[in-house]
Amino acid sequence: MVALVGVGVVAGIAGFLLGRERPPVSEQRVASPVATPVPTPGGQGRGVRGGLVNQEQQARALIQNLYQALSAKDWAAAATAYTPAMQAQFDPSFFAQFERVTVDDLRLVEQTPDRLEFIGRNTYVYPNGDTQEEERSYTVVWSGGGPLIADSRFLRVTKPRR
Repeated sequence: MVALVGVGVVAGIAGFLLGRERPPVSEQRVASPVATPVPTPGGQGRGVRGGLVNQEQQARALIQNLYQALSAKDWAAAATAYTPAMQAQFDPSFFAQFERVTVDDLRLVEQTPDRLEFIGRNTYVYPNGDTQEEERSYTVVWSGGGPLIADSRFLRVTKPRR
C-alpha cells in the first residue's frame, strides 16, 4: 500500500504539471494507451468491488499528488504523473507563475476497464493573493502497472480571477 501511495504521489505530481492550461486554449487530446488491470488485494483479479475501486483510488491520488508537486514547484516529480506524450507538452513556466495550485471536487464521470475520466475544480493562487477557479477533465490510464494522466483539458472558468 505504501508503494502504491508513493507511485501515486509521483504520478500525481507529473500529471499536475502536464495538465496545465492557459485558458481558454485547450490542449490536444492524446490517444489513451491500453491500460493494464490493477490486481485486487489477495490476487483475485479485477472486479467491480476490488480492482476498479482500487483504480479509482489510485487515480484520485495521482491527480492530488500532481497538484502537490506543482505547488511545491517540483517539476520532475510532477512530470512523472503523465504519459510520455503528455510529458512532452508539460511547461513548468505556466505553473511557476502561481503561488499554489490545487484540485478539489474530483468527480468520476466515466470508468472503463482501461481508463477513468474525472472532472475536477482547480484553484490557481497568484502571488498577490488573486485566485481563479476552473473546471478541468482528466483521463487516467494504466501503463506499466500504475496510473498515468493521458489527457487533461480545460473545460470552463467557474470563478474569474479576483
